[in-house]
Order: sequence, then C-alpha cells, then structure tokens
Amino acid sequence: MQVAQRVKELLGPIADERKYCVVDVTYRREGGRFVLRVIMDKKGGITMDECAALSNELGGLVDRENIISDEYLLEVSSPGLDRKLKKGEDFVWAVGKKVRITTYATFDGKNVFSGTLVGLGEGTVVVEEEGKSTQIPRDKIANARLAYSV
Repeated sequence: MQVAQRVKELLGPIADERKYCVVDVTYRREGGRFVLRVIMDKKGGITMDECAALSNELGGLVDRENIISDEYLLEVSSPGLDRKLKKGEDFVWAVGKKVRITTYATFDGKNVFSGTLVGLGEGTVVVEEEGKSTQIPRDKIANARLAYSV
C-alpha cells in the first residue's frame, strides 16, 4: 500500500474526532529527501497550533506503524488562502466563492476564468464573471484555486 494512502487511513479517525477535513496527503522525494505533506482544514479554518499538535500526533503514529522506513520530513499545514481545488468535494465546498481557473487550452475564447463558482454540472463547473456564466468541463481544467484579494 502506498504511504500517502496509509497515512490517510490513519488520519481518518483523528480527523473525524476533531471535525477536520483531510484536504490532501502526498509523499514524495523533494530535493534529496522524502517529504510527507498533509494539508488539513476545518470549518472556520485550522490554526497553526492545531497543525502543530496534529503533526506531533501523526509523526508518532507513522513511526509506531513503521509506515516509512526512510528518514522523512513531516509537514502539516492548512490549504492557505489560495486553496487548490482538485477533487469533486473541493469544488462542492467552493461553490459561492471566488475562484481562478486555468484550462489546458483555449475554451470559450480564453483559458483563464476568474469569478464566482456558482454551480456544478455533470462533469463541469460553472463560473460567473461579470454577469456571464461559463460551464467549464472538469477534464479541461489545468489548475483551479480559490482567489483572494488583499
């Protein structure tokens, strides 16, 4: 079983108990070392203290379960203001929020859409920009993120 999948299984009960959402788990070699990256969230946002506590608990669990035999770096963080939207549930969560979507190729005359995610269709997302709605096929999306303004 892959490391990321096993870590997700370990996180399940912890996330449920604390009402956290597991946004993403990756395990890969970066710059000559292995990195286990865990992105968590919760309603209202997750704090740095909560990430630190989860990091301590998860690190102990991963070590006790002997999931990773190599030396690794564990990073637990929030998805940030420009949260990446990858899975179907990410898009469901983001309905009503400002997004920036880039497509692989020109679609409907352009390849960058910035507006409000107003809905989801069968295999599509609907973005409203300046009163105009565009249905973008999910398989044409190269990158989707929350958009924020400062």
